[in-house]
Amino acid sequence: MTTYAIGSVKGDYQSLTELLAKIRFDPSNDRLWFTGNLVNGGSESLEVLRFVKSLGKSAVTVLGNEELHLLTVAAGVEKLKADDTLNNILEAPDRDDLLKWLRGQSLIHHDSKLNFTIVHAGIPAEWSFSQALTFAYEVESVLGQSNNLALFENREYSQSRWHAKLRGWKRLSFIINACTLMSYCDETGKLVFNHHDDETGKLLEGLVPWYKLPDRNTTQLNIIFSDDANFGDITFPGIYPLSADRLSALKLTDHPQRI
Repeated sequence: MTTYAIGSVKGDYQSLTELLAKIRFDPSNDRLWFTGNLVNGGSESLEVLRFVKSLGKSAVTVLGNEELHLLTVAAGVEKLKADDTLNNILEAPDRDDLLKWLRGQSLIHHDSKLNFTIVHAGIPAEWSFSQALTFAYEVESVLGQSNNLALFENREYSQSRWHAKLRGWKRLSFIINACTLMSYCDETGKLVFNHHDDETGKLLEGLVPWYKLPDRNTTQLNIIFSDDANFGDITFPGIYPLSADRLSALKLTDHPQRI
């Protein structure tokens, strides 16, 4: 059995099928890991969502910021943005089944046999491996409840630093934002969502990619994530970004191979 990790599909079902043909994916023997952001961008978000759901145990997907946006819009808490391509999902006859399936997905997935961990954006430096799984589960358990509307209604972005005393919606919001939006941080580990100068477009000074923060507690992990920040081709121990601009796969072996 071979496992492949795949970057953000973003509603491009045609590119996904071409990539799966290239790697000769066999759902009876192979497994796919998706870094989230299955939807939005391309015109085939519904087809992508239906396909990944249909794979059952042959596929794992973690939640990305686009899935959270879709769920929030579906709950009536946010409106569609001008460039969203989510209407086909929201108007589909199987909409409720698809959304329920999404709410049952994880923020972080780990396989001890493969020795790989997948998350959409990143894992805060302060978190240990066990804490990352525990904190992610806190959000996942609320998402899976019938009263999950409150999570969408109370999500916020003001909490930029983690500390153990965080409680309630601030705590859950930070966990979601870290796992689905984090890219650059300042040297103290503070999340910085607007990390480029509005006028020049250049990266603001003093910011570093989340995985380069000193004393990061998950340096022992092999972490796969979607490279929404365009870090580019990097060589950093245990860090495997998958381009968000060009759909690609990573063959998970002792010596991972990019495809």
